Amino acid sequence: MQLPAVIRRCTTVCATALALALVGGAAHADLAADIEGRWSGWGSIVMAGGASEQVRCVVQYVAGDGGTLRQSLKCASASARVEAEAELKLSGGEVSGKWTEHNYKAEGAVRGRASDAGLNLTIDGDHFSAAMAVTTAGCKQSIAIAPSGLDVARVSIALTKC
Repeated sequence: MQLPAVIRRCTTVCATALALALVGGAAHADLAADIEGRWSGWGSIVMAGGASEQVRCVVQYVAGDGGTLRQSLKCASASARVEAEAELKLSGGEVSGKWTEHNYKAEGAVRGRASDAGLNLTIDGDHFSAAMAVTTAGCKQSIAIAPSGLDVARVSIALTKC
């Protein structure tokens, strides 16, 4: 698989993870206040062979009624651009939803569990899946992604809202 395709798929996975990461531990009444707004940061994609590439992301979140969250993301690296959206639902400790990437016409599902410590998620697409661990502290967030089905060893992203 060529590097741009890998970056595209991993960045799309990251887009969904970013939206979900901000849901973790928040009560429904506090959801909009905790996550709405513009988040930005940098990440890296590390290939199985050790090569890496930085990714810059800007994410806009809008909370809706009934524990829903809409996310719009734009990420760019030296070799790829990604524009993705996610529609998510938080019900109790369960997270579910779907994501779509517009430039590459990719889509998939999200499922997992939210707790006070963060999120444990599974992201599925047509040709890959990924396990994610997400932690949020104040206005900073850390995301670690371990994809399978790709030539990628790991993805790491740090976002801030402050």
